[in-house]
Amino acid sequence: MIVSPKRVFSANRAGYCFIILGVCLYAFSDAIMKYYMPLYGVNQITFIRTISRFIPLLIFAAYKGINPLKSDRVGENIFRSVLASVATYTYMLAYRYTSMIDVIVVGYSSAIFVIPLSILILKEKFYAIDAWAVAIGFLGVLIAFRPGLGIFQLGTMFALISAIISALNQVIIKRLSATEKELTIMFYHHILLLLISITVGFCGFTPVIPEHAVVLFVGGLFGVLAQYSIIHALSIATSSSLASGTYTMLIPVTILDFLVYDKIPDLFIIVGLCLIVIGSSLILKKRSKKAE
Repeated sequence: MIVSPKRVFSANRAGYCFIILGVCLYAFSDAIMKYYMPLYGVNQITFIRTISRFIPLLIFAAYKGINPLKSDRVGENIFRSVLASVATYTYMLAYRYTSMIDVIVVGYSSAIFVIPLSILILKEKFYAIDAWAVAIGFLGVLIAFRPGLGIFQLGTMFALISAIISALNQVIIKRLSATEKELTIMFYHHILLLLISITVGFCGFTPVIPEHAVVLFVGGLFGVLAQYSIIHALSIATSSSLASGTYTMLIPVTILDFLVYDKIPDLFIIVGLCLIVIGSSLILKKRSKKAE
C-alpha cells in the first residue's frame, strides 16, 4: 500500500497536537506528584501514581472485554516496560533532589536524542523542519530557565539519564504501535511499575490522608490520559516529527508556577516561551501546508 505525502503530513500534524496535549497533561500530573513527594517519598508516590493510572486501564479493559496482556511481542513489551520503569524512577528521583523547572530543562532534552534514534532504528525520513523545531524549542527552554552550575547536581543528572532512556523508549513505542494496541503497551509498563514499587518500598509506606489521596488519584488520571495521548501520537505520526512538541510542557509549568507559587514570569521566561511557541507553530504550519 502506497501512502501519499499528503496523508503522511496530515497524520504528523494530528500526532503533534496529541503530543502537545499529552505533555501538558503530564505537567499537571507531575506537579501534583512533586508537591506531595516530601510527605510520602519516591516509592510511595510512584506506587500511588501507578495504581491511580492502572485502575482506569483495568476498568476499561474489563468493559471492552479486552485481554491487554495478549501480544505477539511479549518480549519487546517487557523490555520496553523495563526501560520505561527505569526512566520513571530516575525522573521521580530528579524531582526529589531538584526543582521541577530544572528537571524539565534537562529532562526534556530527550527531544534532541529522538531524531537520531528514529533515523537509526526506525529508518524514518529526516526533515530539516523537525531539527529546526527541536533546536528553537530547546533554545527557548535554555533562555527561559538559564541552567547554571545546578546542571551538575544529582537531581539534574537523574533527569539527564531519564531523558536518554525516554528517547529510546519513545522510539520503541513507535515500533510497537505498528501492531500493538495502546492499552497493551501501557498495561505492561504499569504492571511492572507496581511490582517494583511494592517490592522496593512497601514496608516504608505511610498512611495517606484521604484528601491527599483524592488529589493524587486525580493526578494519576491526568497521567494516564497524558500517556495515552503520547502513545496515540506515536501510533499515527513519526517520532522525529513529534520531538519538539515535548517543549510545550514549559507553558503549563509556567502557568502553574504563577497560580500556585505566585511566581511572575520574567523577561527570560517570556522570551523562552515565545521561542517554544514559534518552534511549535513553525512545524504545524509547515506540515499543514504540505498536507494541502
